[in-house]
Parts: sequence; C-alpha cells; structure tokens
Amino acid sequence: MDVEDPASVVRRSVQRLARRLRQERPPDGLSSTKLSLLAQLMDYGPQTSGELARRGRTTPQALTRSIEALVDGECVRRVTNSADKRQQLLTITETGLEALGKDAAPRDAFLGRAMAELLTPAERQLLAVAAGLMVRLAEYTPTADR
Repeated sequence: MDVEDPASVVRRSVQRLARRLRQERPPDGLSSTKLSLLAQLMDYGPQTSGELARRGRTTPQALTRSIEALVDGECVRRVTNSADKRQQLLTITETGLEALGKDAAPRDAFLGRAMAELLTPAERQLLAVAAGLMVRLAEYTPTADR
C-alpha cells in the first residue's frame, strides 16, 4: 500500500471522518443497517428487498429483520409494484424521513461547527465541490471494457 497514493489518501481521510461522525450519532438512534436502508430508499426511491440487498452487497435474508422492524416502526411501507403485481416495493415514509433527520442532526451540527471554526470560506466551498466528486465516485460502476 502506497500511503502517498491519492486513492489511499482519500480513502483513509474518508474513513477517518466517517469514524468521527459515528461518534456524534445519538446513542438511542437506529442501527447502521436500518439507517442505510432508509438512506437508500430516500436516495433511490422505492425498491424491492433484493434491490436493497444488492446495493448493500448482502442478501435479502440478511435484511429481513431490519426491514420488518422498519415496517413495524412505520418508517417503511410496503406497496405493490404496479409493473409486476407479484412484487412488493419498499418505500420510505414521512416517519422514516424524520428518523433519518433526527439521526443526522447531531452529525450535521458537529460538522457544520467544525467547518465554520476550522475552514476558510474558500475551503468550505472547495469541500462542497469535493463532496459532489465523492458522490460521483461512490456511484461509479466499472464496465468490462475499461
């Protein structure tokens, strides 16, 4: 591993910030799995449990308990897929959006405070651009012919 390689530097930096932000999570918050499911439903819209599992690189069976808990907690609702009546789609509810917001609020507050105190306006603007680039990297899917 080349510690000066730009990819390694970015990966380590993102991991370090992610660990720090996890420390700001509310102690009574949802599990990481449930938060991930809600975030996927918010970001990508209604999905089957199989689609959620593929995005999370796991199996639908591994998500069963978390999905059931989110349905029971009214954070997620099951709806019949209009394109294939045999399928059930999972969709985030207003309660689910509120749960995501409640969980994110202390982390956003910490990050906003740290950015305001440590970074110049130009650095904050640069970081916003970098955030967009990180989203593009996260959504990248290599093709076979590249």
